[in-house]
Amino acid sequence: MSGARAVVVGDVIDDIIVVPRGPIRTDTDTAASITRHPGGSAANTAAWLGWLGAAVDVVGCVAAADVERHAAALRGIGAVPHLQGDPTRATGTIVIVVDGETRTMLTDRGANAGLDPAAIDDGMLAEAGVLHLTGYSLFDALSLDDLARLADRARAAGALVTFDPGSTGFIGDYGLAAFRRALDHVDLLLPNLDEGRMLSGEDDRAAVADALLAHCPAVMLTGGASSVLVARRGQPAVEVPVEAQRAVDPTGAGDAFTAGLIDALLGGTGDLVAAAAAGVRCAAVAVRQAGGRPPTTGASGSAGEAGSPESVAR
Repeated sequence: MSGARAVVVGDVIDDIIVVPRGPIRTDTDTAASITRHPGGSAANTAAWLGWLGAAVDVVGCVAAADVERHAAALRGIGAVPHLQGDPTRATGTIVIVVDGETRTMLTDRGANAGLDPAAIDDGMLAEAGVLHLTGYSLFDALSLDDLARLADRARAAGALVTFDPGSTGFIGDYGLAAFRRALDHVDLLLPNLDEGRMLSGEDDRAAVADALLAHCPAVMLTGGASSVLVARRGQPAVEVPVEAQRAVDPTGAGDAFTAGLIDALLGGTGDLVAAAAAGVRCAAVAVRQAGGRPPTTGASGSAGEAGSPESVAR
């Protein structure tokens, strides 16, 4: 990698997180805890990178009236925002209903569909060690050609291209054959087990990873009960242990994992297994607090209670 910065491109969202206090009752009221948080997979990853102390640029699109609100939230955690303002669309919104360690998400992509890939200029990529993309942008903002050109530009500048597929529901809507073509432009693929099974057509974790390696040179498969599977072409797969956590809210855990591993790569480790272990430590912080962004002093738990950047990835 030629640069020491991360460039994260993709969705910026308003999350509305609903935790029912009992079984949901149809056609009447169910008591619940309802909180609002800035979110979006790409923006969450950038925020966790900023929290870890990494240099990170984040490119996304929100409603014109919300640019400063979301930019301030990202700047406040250490990320550098490059947000486009859409004058006609509302900021994307997700209602997330949390039931233990499972989530149901009702999604309005909103202004994310207006993201212009031309906003990622050569100067930004020249300083990048990693370009991180998510499948969410492929669903409405980036064409396959856009993604291929952006990945080629990043590689030409010496950056590694990482990709989080994002959502089994949206992958199915987009079409498996088309989505698989996007994987051919990726250096490191970061699916969870459900996404990996859908994309590969396999069930067993090892078989899933082997099938995905036909598209890209490295895969980190999350979502296992006790480990992350790191698979690389021509090398034996490695299990990276995951300690059981008492989850408060799983929202953003995958984004925190991605940030931890990217931070480790930017920090100089060329070892994907060590980078995955750093990602696991960061995800463990994420699940112990509400919302998809890093802990901050004055929230329901302080950074010291949930973990600190110094104790997580380095």
